[in-house]
Amino acid sequence: GGYDMGELSPNSPVKELASFPQDLVLVGRATVLIKGIAARLGVKWSLAKEWAPIAREVLNQGGVKREERMRFRTVAGTFRQWAGGRVIMVANNLPTPLRRRLAAAALRLRKLRGLDGDGDSSASASASS
Repeated sequence: GGYDMGELSPNSPVKELASFPQDLVLVGRATVLIKGIAARLGVKWSLAKEWAPIAREVLNQGGVKREERMRFRTVAGTFRQWAGGRVIMVANNLPTPLRRRLAAAALRLRKLRGLDGDGDSSASASASS
């Protein structure tokens, strides 16, 4: 107790440190950057949840297992989530006539890809009106 949160305060806990490992400085900077980027892009992503299994393994002296590393498909899924949110945000800011055209095109694309669940074409007719 008795510490201040300010780094330059005379009661700062930083004054107690004789040295600080350079590797941890870089980890801290990377953490702040990733959290800031995720927040700015609107991606709900917890670094603590992603890093917890790796940290536990390292702390247990077992090293990092290959299958626990970040996989490309995880990164790609996060990017798709971000891109989808950005498309929706941009589409919501379009004028109404353009939004209607975009909705109609999206429905046609879903139908072409076979993603239209019940094959009902009334949804596309109601979207264009």
